[in-house]
Formats: sequence, structure tokens, C-alpha cells
Amino acid sequence: MSNIKTLLIAAVCIILFSCKENDSAQLYYNGDIITVDDSNSIVESMVIKDGVIVGLGTYEEMKLLFPLSEHIDLGGKSIIPGVVDSHVHAHEFGQQTLKANLEGTKTVEEMVERLKAFFPNPQVGAWLLGFGWDEGEWASRGYPDRELLDAAFPDNPIKLQALHGFAGFYNGKALEIAGIDKDTPDPEVGTIIRRENGEPTGVLEISAQQLVNKHVPEETVEDAKRAILSGLETLKAKGITSIHEAGMTKISLQAYLELDDANLLPIRVYGMLNGNDDEMMEIWFEKGPMMDLNRKFLVKGIKVFYDGSLGSRTALLFGPYSDNPKAARMTERISIAKIKELATSAADKGFQLAIHAIGDLGNDRILDVYEEAILKQPFDHRWRLEHAQVVYENFYHRAASLGVWVSMQSSHAVGDRNWAEDRLGPNRIKHAYAWRNMLDNQVPFILNSDMPGEPWEPMQTLYFGVTRMSLEKDPPSGWFASQSLTVEEALKAMTIDGARSAFMEEMTGSLELGKFADFVILSDNPLKVTPQKIKDIQVEQVIVQKK
Repeated sequence: MSNIKTLLIAAVCIILFSCKENDSAQLYYNGDIITVDDSNSIVESMVIKDGVIVGLGTYEEMKLLFPLSEHIDLGGKSIIPGVVDSHVHAHEFGQQTLKANLEGTKTVEEMVERLKAFFPNPQVGAWLLGFGWDEGEWASRGYPDRELLDAAFPDNPIKLQALHGFAGFYNGKALEIAGIDKDTPDPEVGTIIRRENGEPTGVLEISAQQLVNKHVPEETVEDAKRAILSGLETLKAKGITSIHEAGMTKISLQAYLELDDANLLPIRVYGMLNGNDDEMMEIWFEKGPMMDLNRKFLVKGIKVFYDGSLGSRTALLFGPYSDNPKAARMTERISIAKIKELATSAADKGFQLAIHAIGDLGNDRILDVYEEAILKQPFDHRWRLEHAQVVYENFYHRAASLGVWVSMQSSHAVGDRNWAEDRLGPNRIKHAYAWRNMLDNQVPFILNSDMPGEPWEPMQTLYFGVTRMSLEKDPPSGWFASQSLTVEEALKAMTIDGARSAFMEEMTGSLELGKFADFVILSDNPLKVTPQKIKDIQVEQVIVQKK
């Protein structure tokens, strides 16, 4: 370590506490401590005092500077900064403990079996909830029909949420409660999938789901608090020390606020308001961002749902879908005029926009809005595009020049690989899930999970980003492997850049002097194992400071 760094460490030591009092410090040694600082430094020892990193360097240096500290032997294990999962739905994840898991189901018979196992003796009239059937895969072979649901559960309304939330599957009882029949018109933004005779099959797309969902008993704030804590504790156990909650309901927002006031949040939460909720936005534009970095819960982001998804053929594309254009229902969930109003208010009040845009046309339109607002009123905006799954060729230059961040999910490329090229064709696929293109063109880039829709554990997210293989190592050479990331790039996009994309880089995201000591002890060094073994790395311990 250089003399300058050694002097800096000594200065921090003097400022924070006298060496006579450093017996309350913890000195970690005998392992690889991956700092993810600007130099990608790896050190062998780290010292923590009162939740703050006060020393980094060799073991001999740290022993000299902190002679009375508690020594913690890593035994050759590795430390990385706490993972920042910068696009999650933790509240929804916690809610799933009360729902039947339908992930991987291929038939309605399988769905019925899982529902019966989860709800063996349902009370008559009680709503039965499930989640996780993959609308992308089902759309490719034909959406399910409610006939078997109706036969198995004639007296219970059923709501089965799809994996990515772009469709819902309901039985006849639920449709009856909502008053939906063959004469019910499609809503302005959404579709009632129908049988040949016009009767609803039970599948509702996009906002059509709300025709039924508004009849499901509403969650209470206490329910939401239990769900949130369950979700966050599970995330923390796997190495996630900070999340960006990508869109909050009024109930979940109140739950987060109350949990933070009671100092009960186990990890840091950067909350994104629901930009599609006019009432919520009116209140928060009046109030302004909430960014006290000493609190666990911060609010500065606004998550807006714009277009749909590739799987359901509702994402906005410049050209028709390649596999089945007649089945496509390209969708705007909010008007561009409304998004322009949000952009103006967000820029004026200091909020960050984070807009869901999947298709190349959707991303183009949002960049147009961003460009107009940013050039009119330049400021440190760090505005984001959530997903940016398909872009056009000049997207990279425009996004980089505007400083617009792209928030992408490594699991999506792996999960969508079986049908994505069919949807897009051989040319557009070259600019889909294009992480390498983003980095090579200096587009600010973060990598995250979008959990709970896909495998979400941090070592899985890292593995997907580096290999572009499934957990079963398929395809063996990686899907469009030229878009893969290096381990260093993926780790940076999951830690310090995740923090930076939420204005939190001064407190967390890397292991540097003066930052909170949020970190993860791993069984192995992800920089040293073969890429295929990254997913097998175990989380040994997770530390999140209480400040």
C-alpha cells in the first residue's frame, strides 16, 4: 500500500477514535477483500469501527494501526461489498408466502394440483391466490383456459398472477364477481382473452387484470409490514444489503415508512414511487424527496410502467413481431403526454425517473422525453430506463450522451432465450439483452434481478451475467455469449454502480474508508473460480450496519 494511503488510514484512525480506544474495532484478515473501488483493489485486511470502515491494507499495517482490535480470521474466504439489487419487488416477494407457487407449470392440470395442495380445505367464497406461471412461455404455445379451474374450484374465486405480472389467470367465479362475460368490452389498455364463442378464457392482460383485482380483499398496512420483513430477511440471507423497491403501492409505502421509523428494516431500501398513481405523485411532488442517508428507507425514485413485455407481445416495437404479429397487442400503459408532465415535475422537484421500457420503440420514445427534459433543465438526474431489453442502433450514443442509466436483468436473457429470437427475428436480437453493447458505448449500467419473477440470488445474477447460461449450463457456450460481462464488470454493476444509481455511493456500494461496513463473506472468490462455478459460491455471513 502506498504511503499516502497509509497516512490516510492513520488520519481516519485519529479522527474517529484514539488508538487507546480501538479495542471495539474489528479487524478482518487472511482472505481476499474485494473492495470494488475505482482501482478494483483487493486487500488482505479490513478494520471496522462503529459500523464504519476505518482501515484497509495488509494485515501487518492494520495490526500496527489498530493494536487492540478484535481479530477475525477469514480462513481464506472472500469479502465483497454488500450487493445492491437495484430492481426488485420485495413486498410482492414477501406476499408470495401466502400464495400457491405455480413456477414451472406447463399445464392447467399442474396448476390445479398445486392449488389443491396449497389450499386443501378452502373456506367457501375465500379467494385463492397463486403466482408464477410464465406468460411468455404460455403465450408461445397458447394461453390457458379456465375450464379445469372452474371444475376444481366452483365456489372459490381464483387469481393466479403470471411470472412477470403482465397477465393474470382467473376462474369463472372470479369473473362472475367482477361481472365479466362475453359482452364485456376490453379496457383501453388491456385485453380479455376470449374463446371462439366470445366467452373469456380467464386470462386477462395488462390493465384488464384490474377488472378482477379490485375485488380481491385489500391488504392492510400490518399485512404489508409482515410481507416486507419476510422478503427483506430472505434477501439479506443471500447477500443483498440494499434494494431498490421498483414501484410502491400506498399500502407498501406506508408500511416501509412505519418499519423505518421503528428501526426494523434489516437492509437499506431505496423506494420508488408509483408514477402511474396520480394521487401518490401529487402528494410527493408537494413533499419532495426523502434522502436522509442515516435512515434505512429513502425515497427519491419514481417508477413508471410504460409499455408491456416481449413474452406477452405487448412491448412497443418499431416493426411487427416476427413470430406471430396477429397475436401482438403493443401497449402503452400511460401516455407520452403524461410522462412528459411527470418529467417536468420530477426535474423541478429533484426526483429520479425510472421508466419501464422493453421494446425498441418504447425506449426510443422515453429517451425523447428524457432528452427534452434534461436539456431544458440540466441537473444530476441519473434518470433510468428499467429493462431496455430491445433497443435500436443509435440508442447507445444517445443514452450515453444524456447520462441515462440502463437497469438490466441478467436472468431475463437466460429466462427468455427459448422464445426471444422468435419474437424479434435475427436482426433485432443483436440489440436485445445487449449488456456488452451498453458498456462498450459508455452507457451507465446496472445489473439486477427483478425478483421474484426469475432466479434472483446474487451469485445467480452474477453467474448469468458472466456466462449467459441457465443454471443447468444451457446453452454450453452461452446464449449470444458476445454480450457477456466479465466478473469485475458484473460485480461493479451489482454493487457500487447500483449504489450510484440511487445517489447512495457516498455511504455504501464499495469497501472504502469512511463508508458503512455493509459486506458479505463468501466461501470462494468469484474472481478466481471458473465462471460456471460462480453460482455455487455460498454466502457465509452478511453484515449490514445499523446506522
